[in-house]
Amino acid sequence: MWGGASGHTYTFMRQPNGTTDIDVVVVRDGKNLIGWVLGFVLGTIGKDVLRKALENSVKAIEARNGAARGARALQAG
Repeated sequence: MWGGASGHTYTFMRQPNGTTDIDVVVVRDGKNLIGWVLGFVLGTIGKDVLRKALENSVKAIEARNGAARGARALQAG
């Protein structure tokens, strides 16, 4: 379905305030009609769905790490 130019690239950029910016590039190179159509749909309609899924994943990681930091602070205190 996908050709050789397809893939994901994640770039993590640490900010001075301790946060991290994430830049995601998704390339879908359809190697047949179905792949081309699906790539078109993902590139238009699916972009917002994929963005929201990544945001939810980041929020879940932050919540888990925040809970872990809070637990360590309680243990140390």
